[in-house]
Amino acid sequence: MASSKNDIPKNQSVPKSIMGKASTSEDEIDLIDYFRVLWKRKYFIVLGSVLPALIVFLFIYFSPKDYKITYIYDTWLDKEAPKLLSSEFESIKDLYPLSAQSADKLLEKNRKILIDKFYSEENLDKVAARLRENGFDKYAQGISKTQIQLEITNSLLTLTIIGSSEQDMQRISSIVRDDFEKLIPIYAVREDLRSTIAGFKAKMADIKENSFSLELELERKRAILKKMKNLQPPDPNKISSGIILQIDNISQNSEYLPLAYQVQAIDANIINIEETIKVNQEKYNYYNNLISLTEKSFDEIKNKISSYYTVQEFHSFLANMMGDYTEKELADYLNAYTKRIENMISINTPVIEKPSVYLVPKGAAKKSTVSFAVLLMITSFIAFLLEAVQQKQAPAS
Repeated sequence: MASSKNDIPKNQSVPKSIMGKASTSEDEIDLIDYFRVLWKRKYFIVLGSVLPALIVFLFIYFSPKDYKITYIYDTWLDKEAPKLLSSEFESIKDLYPLSAQSADKLLEKNRKILIDKFYSEENLDKVAARLRENGFDKYAQGISKTQIQLEITNSLLTLTIIGSSEQDMQRISSIVRDDFEKLIPIYAVREDLRSTIAGFKAKMADIKENSFSLELELERKRAILKKMKNLQPPDPNKISSGIILQIDNISQNSEYLPLAYQVQAIDANIINIEETIKVNQEKYNYYNNLISLTEKSFDEIKNKISSYYTVQEFHSFLANMMGDYTEKELADYLNAYTKRIENMISINTPVIEKPSVYLVPKGAAKKSTVSFAVLLMITSFIAFLLEAVQQKQAPAS
């Protein structure tokens, strides 16, 4: 039987143009099928995406408004903390200089300590207690990082307080601000005093360790001097003339001197060692007195830090303590330390004393749009899935 003109033999290739047209037709059919499924399930997609997104928008839009107030500080961490917390006193006036790298590490450490102390359970409990005392029980219950935000960028520090009542924001923020400005610095002062005491004790230990070596050297020099005096010539004043000695260090090369001059050199060494021992003992007593003074300040903070003890109260304590020390060295040291506390207090104030209260943007449109896009993809996928299940369950015609 002759094949019809529409039949194509198996071994005969199909022109590419025909294949291209067939593929394009199938793609168009597939896209039409997809649109048919979406149109068929349009009510399900609308109810599942548009309606929930609208509910999200209305919920956010009509939810209680939040307000915020932000304080900006030129933080004392960059100015006084590297001095206050280094605790390496060379004298009552000076500190050991810090290298740039050491200062950066110290500053970064102090910033972390500041944030950790501010968000510590101990401090937040104190803030909550002060809020309750002023009638803000509801705000005190949920106090956290979402309500109080503390951030440090370069040398600037921002403290942002967020609340739902515009009328109460100034009063609430003043309580939080007092905590940050007056209470938090006392933690840094406490750590400074602790490390200062340890530093003084280390210096005293070094003096004691060196004193043993100096005492042994002094005894050795005295023994040598005693024996050398027994070796004196009959007339020690008669020294051969015309001899020129070139010695860079007499203490190390005194054996090349005439005997009488060697005795003088050893006498000079003995005097030098005795004076060194005397000065070291004075330093030891000085550091011991400084430890007593510093421990008194440390105990003051230690015993009162659990309550709402402020750096201003500590400054008053230092001022009252000045009358207890009449020795110039201790009085100068205490006065210099008190001045640093004063500087910390003066620096730790906001750039703008009374910033404005701003409304926190809710972003209702943005959040509802994101919700709509996500839900649209989910409902469309479910629509295709339901259509596939329906076609599979339909009986074959």
